[in-house]
Amino acid sequence: MPENELEGRTEPLAGGARQAILVAGACSMIVGVVIAVWPHKSLPTAELLFGLYLLLNGGLQMIVAFGAKFAPVLRALVFVSGVLSILLAMLCFSGGNSALLLSFWIALAWSIRGICHATVASWADELPGRQEVFGLATMVLGILVGVLPFDSLDALGVVVGLCLILIGTMEVLSVAAVRHGVVDLPGVSRRQLRA
Repeated sequence: MPENELEGRTEPLAGGARQAILVAGACSMIVGVVIAVWPHKSLPTAELLFGLYLLLNGGLQMIVAFGAKFAPVLRALVFVSGVLSILLAMLCFSGGNSALLLSFWIALAWSIRGICHATVASWADELPGRQEVFGLATMVLGILVGVLPFDSLDALGVVVGLCLILIGTMEVLSVAAVRHGVVDLPGVSRRQLRA
């Protein structure tokens, strides 16, 4: 028996969901570093990078929706969040020739994803730790990017790049928390353990 599988252990992120989140985290960090340090980037290049990020992120959310062992309603919520991320990626690709518009699309995607993650973490007893904090932090970063007036692409690149590095790190840490912190006690939910 593999050492990471304990008797009575349930895996809420099974079926490729864990790997999808790890890939999303790694891609977030890579795109974050590239967009933050790339000097004199053009708006079409930034739109392409952010569009690819949102497209990949949306696709990976769909993998999580199909692979995770949550209630069907929660999986549907993750799926809808993924679809909306893909739609916002298409808006990035279509080009608005505005750093402010690009920041709004990114902010909207992060806010939706953050709300979705916090909701799933609140309702899914299988997830350990403070997964709600990751969702709320993503939502707050989305709101922050949405309300800041980005007239300069360089300023947008630095702020969004740093936020992407933070989100990627939180994604990797959230997978580690799920992998190492889930022990299912028959007939006892996580909410009962907290009481």
